[in-house]
Amino acid sequence: MRKAAIALAILTLPSVALAGSPNWSKVEASYVDTDLGIDTVDDISLDGFRFGGSIAIDQELVVLKNIFAFADFSSVSEDENSASVDMDYLSAGIGSFKPLSDNTDLYATASFERIEIATSSILTEPTSDSENAVGVGIGLRSMVTPNIETNAKIDYIAFDEATVRLDISAFYHLTNSLSFGLAYETYKELDYVDIDSIKASVRYSF
Repeated sequence: MRKAAIALAILTLPSVALAGSPNWSKVEASYVDTDLGIDTVDDISLDGFRFGGSIAIDQELVVLKNIFAFADFSSVSEDENSASVDMDYLSAGIGSFKPLSDNTDLYATASFERIEIATSSILTEPTSDSENAVGVGIGLRSMVTPNIETNAKIDYIAFDEATVRLDISAFYHLTNSLSFGLAYETYKELDYVDIDSIKASVRYSF
């Protein structure tokens, strides 16, 4: 993946002195490369986009201290030999973070999750299947150096077939506002489907 290689190369750029703690107010846009594993057929490779972000809620209100809201939407697809597969995924909710040190936050989330997969072919009738669920997760964000941020998060999602999602990412901060990153995300036990994605992202923090 050329875009992934470019994003990885950015991690080797010279350092600039930045703030030491993760910023919870941010927006991101990503290119997504997804492998969709279905028991009955060979793996399907899809690609597309993702938009998302989070915002810290007013820190001056004691009752809302260290609270943030977040939302992520991704859409990937593949068209080949007069057949197509489209997958949309939405995750949105609220979370709370607790600083463990000057540069590391432990956080937990509660979320609404929705997945929709649609297929079509000249030989068969179009199909569409969707499912909604709630999820809970826990993660760790850290500025491991003044320029490099890492994040690891695991979620339990209560689809009909209980699902575990793991997301691991690293971002290189060019400035306090602009950063680039790579992420790996996987879903396990999603009925008969496994989903594995690599994301190359650009982030603006505010």
